[in-house]
Amino acid sequence: MVKPTRSTNRLHFSDLDPSRFEDLCLGLIFSMRPWIDIRHYGRLGSDGGVDIFAIERVEENTNRAWYIQCRRYLAAHQSTLKQAVDDSLEKAEVIPEVLLVVVACDVTRAAHEAFDKYAKGKGIATPFLWTASVLEARLYAERKDLLFSYFDISAVREARQREASITRNLAIKRRLKTELLKIPKEVDWKKVTGHPYEKFAHSEAIIHSIDDNSYPDVDSQKPGIGGWFKLEVWDFYFNGIAFILRVEEGIQNCEGQWSIIDYGQEFDNKKYRKIKLYRLGRIPFRNIVEVDSTGDECYPQPHIYCRFADGGQPYEDFQYVYAEGYPYPLEPNLQFTLEPKGQKSPRNHK
Repeated sequence: MVKPTRSTNRLHFSDLDPSRFEDLCLGLIFSMRPWIDIRHYGRLGSDGGVDIFAIERVEENTNRAWYIQCRRYLAAHQSTLKQAVDDSLEKAEVIPEVLLVVVACDVTRAAHEAFDKYAKGKGIATPFLWTASVLEARLYAERKDLLFSYFDISAVREARQREASITRNLAIKRRLKTELLKIPKEVDWKKVTGHPYEKFAHSEAIIHSIDDNSYPDVDSQKPGIGGWFKLEVWDFYFNGIAFILRVEEGIQNCEGQWSIIDYGQEFDNKKYRKIKLYRLGRIPFRNIVEVDSTGDECYPQPHIYCRFADGGQPYEDFQYVYAEGYPYPLEPNLQFTLEPKGQKSPRNHK
């Protein structure tokens, strides 16, 4: 199972009013160069094809002029970008050294290259094209204040949310260890080496969805996994707690490659040895809401209440471990598919 990743929606520049889009561009541009003059014409209309005009101090006694066009395009093709160049130069008395066209969308490589070639063909030494992805990257990297002003995205707020999430997850971790583990003097640490579940006060726990209302009955009509179920505890891991979902049989060759097989399935015992495996489901602390270590009259063992937030399940991923001997995980990239009898070698999924 592929781990879910947290993502942030892209910024919708096209939702801004055209004048506000110009204001946003001006805000980004204002602090990017040592300007000695900067003028915003676009808001008043009749801008002569130039929304922002700026003069940059390059070095002592040397300046260069910038023409800046802010186009809130939903889509930009070669023709529209060439038109932006023409509009900028239509009433220009002097060809500017730099032309920057800012658009509210992304463009193809071919369109970008065509813009660059066309602008240089018109005498512009340095043409720039900022697309939506460039605008977004600059805002996040350089101007988080503008992110808040125009899109209500607060870096401070997000940082505090991350801090709160870490604090909450550590609190859940401490609670689980306090309420689920035996006191150290009761633990047979020799057994724990091969069987980590020996350090738990109970071998099983009831996993509840926080959205389930069927307990203690079983909702057989609900698609997917049930709203509550019993699992055997395996061990804590760095990000949560792992449970045994089922026991499976497998085989392994001398190189460490392995495969799950059906019970009773034939295999070449000269090439492979049989191994017993546990399939683990790993529930991260972020999905655990509450724990009741005493249980109730139906199930007097720990009850763990979870968000089923990863594809309708509480698990962030799954893992196989050896069930016998030292229970270290099997390497996922060494797994192969057992071919039908008579085939020569396993297909390695490295």
